[in-house]
Amino acid sequence: MVPSWSKMDHLSYLKNRSVFEYDSNDPAGETALVCASCGHPVTSVSEKTDVRGRHDRAFSYYRQIVRLGCFRNAPGCLGVQGISHGYSWFRGYAWQIQVCRNCLTQLGWKYTSEDESFYGLIFETLREAEAGQENGTAA
Repeated sequence: MVPSWSKMDHLSYLKNRSVFEYDSNDPAGETALVCASCGHPVTSVSEKTDVRGRHDRAFSYYRQIVRLGCFRNAPGCLGVQGISHGYSWFRGYAWQIQVCRNCLTQLGWKYTSEDESFYGLIFETLREAEAGQENGTAA
């Protein structure tokens, strides 16, 4: 069996625990996160947020573990299908499937409550942008 961390070890910002604490001088905060399938910009590390005290979450989904990161904004996502109020992994939040605006690969879900919203993005579907790729252009 593959260790659960191996599905996230390509995201170096998760390894540096100090990145979870806000530091305006930390260059890792501006690291762009792109779609692992096509390289389209999705969000950035600076958009990470804690929901109920944590940025990263793990849930069982069709007998597999899905690991999500929570982000305030993800402009590279596109909501598809309807908004659902049932079976939410975050009690009190409705959800909508989110796909990459470029290749339509599912990246996660957008969660919305009466007071706030955030994106729960699947770590496996993201990668850190390479130098020169932050705006969707390859170096």
